[in-house]
Amino acid sequence: METPSAGDIAAANASNGTNADAAGAPTVATDKTPLEKLQETVEKNPLDFNSWVSLLAHVQSETTTPRETVEATYDQFLEEFPLCFGYWNKYAQYEYSLSSKTALDGSGPLADSKEAKNNAREVYERGVVAVKHSVDMWMKYCEFLIHTLHCPVDETRPILERAVAACGADPLAGPLWELYIQLETVNNDMPRLNQVFKRIMHQPLRNLEEFWEKYNQYVLAQQLQTLATLEEQKALASDGEEIMDEGLLRVKIVNTVEAVKNKSIETVYHRQAFEAGIDRSYFHVTPVSEAALKNWHSYLDFEEAANDDSRCEILYERCLISCANYEEIWLRYVAWNEKVRGFEAADAVFQRAVTIFLKYRASIYLEYAAFLESHNKLQKAQDTYMKVLSDVAPKLAEAFLHYCNFERRRGDAETAKTWYERGLETVESQPEVYAYVTVSYTAFLFKSMGDVASARAVFERAVQKIDASVLLWLNFIHFEINAGDTNVEIVSRVSHVYERALEDNCSLTMDEKNDLWFQYVEFMENYGDNVAKVRELRSKEMAWKLKNAQHRERLIKVLNFEPSSTSDYNEVFA
Repeated sequence: METPSAGDIAAANASNGTNADAAGAPTVATDKTPLEKLQETVEKNPLDFNSWVSLLAHVQSETTTPRETVEATYDQFLEEFPLCFGYWNKYAQYEYSLSSKTALDGSGPLADSKEAKNNAREVYERGVVAVKHSVDMWMKYCEFLIHTLHCPVDETRPILERAVAACGADPLAGPLWELYIQLETVNNDMPRLNQVFKRIMHQPLRNLEEFWEKYNQYVLAQQLQTLATLEEQKALASDGEEIMDEGLLRVKIVNTVEAVKNKSIETVYHRQAFEAGIDRSYFHVTPVSEAALKNWHSYLDFEEAANDDSRCEILYERCLISCANYEEIWLRYVAWNEKVRGFEAADAVFQRAVTIFLKYRASIYLEYAAFLESHNKLQKAQDTYMKVLSDVAPKLAEAFLHYCNFERRRGDAETAKTWYERGLETVESQPEVYAYVTVSYTAFLFKSMGDVASARAVFERAVQKIDASVLLWLNFIHFEINAGDTNVEIVSRVSHVYERALEDNCSLTMDEKNDLWFQYVEFMENYGDNVAKVRELRSKEMAWKLKNAQHRERLIKVLNFEPSSTSDYNEVFA
């Protein structure tokens, strides 16, 4: 009987769901649980929003999931997506529900009533810090305090005050102010309610006219001393009279409030087109539409031109709820703060971007480092570069080049050279990137350090490693044209580079070599001192074209050092 091979055993076991080692001994399959699979997915890609949603749904739907696992999952998710107010609310509601859930061992509830309430409030507090300018987040918190916990007014009012201070001027903040009105109405504190109504009239709310109607109804039911203090009444009295007809005073009080309301309505009117262009006021991972993004920029232009710093800040914060993933908005907000409020304010915005919302994006760190350097915060700038090179994007060529230029600007040439070399080692497997770094490195050696020999050596090393980059060859040629002391030396060295690039064993494409032949002849005409050599070179060019069936005419793209053809010309002028 034939003995089965290890491969046969593996195949047979695979068909019945078991595994075996090479010797044939069966091993027990250890399939991962759905929870483990989802956890592994989000660990590999923390920005996989849909997998996070599935994971959260899973841990809450499974009654056997430990409380610590649910809490840790929410904490990790909200660390990645802190603007998701709905999940802060779900997390808080989960904490509140623990007092009604029995522990798996049957020992009692997972949390007593007091602990559950406190934990829920703590989550809401974290939520309103994370999404400070979200009307929805504050509404969830305040409704929980009022309708679920039935907190006394002295506990609830300070939270509502924080809410309207944070986002009461948002055009969509009407529900928040309505909640404030309800609180003071139930509390039967009419003087406070009067002040709330007056404050509302200063806000550019979409439904401000509705509040104006409510205020008029409120006025009819109130005594004069509720609507205005004695000092306010005296100020409203005409000709300095001590006493004025109550009816006239009421009219003056209402007219004063109406004047404020009308000014706010005018503000609403001037901005209604911009407000209509906002397609969402909440955060989501899906992109904002191009039209909406353009509208945000136009709206910000409008507010900045109006020179109202408070309104500008409010609008930027509103914008960053839905556009938190857009680096261009963060950089614009930084620039505005830097201009209007100075370094500290701009730095605070950058800190939010790099530590929370764009913490995986190297480009924002590079912008931050440049910002710090421009304000002479050199150590912090260096730390920021190191964060990118050690953690965020350790293989990003652009990061190496930015850091090398940083060291060059502050006069540390040796450190710059060290990091250029590290950069070349890191990108060695990427030919075009290697060429890009080489060009920057040689420019540094030649222009900044005046070290022609070292720059040439770097070019030589590069073309031996990657001879398929036309960018590299063209810059090598350009370097030799500028590095020579005499015309004879220039012609000799440049010709040598051209000849090497045009060798049959060089990996450049035929089109690229065709362009190089054209440039080589042109160079010799401009720099050579012997027309016979020019004619000889033209003959070589023609022989090469015949040998390689190259009949294409070359059109020069000087600035980009790119190969091109007659077809390119036709595309441009078609």
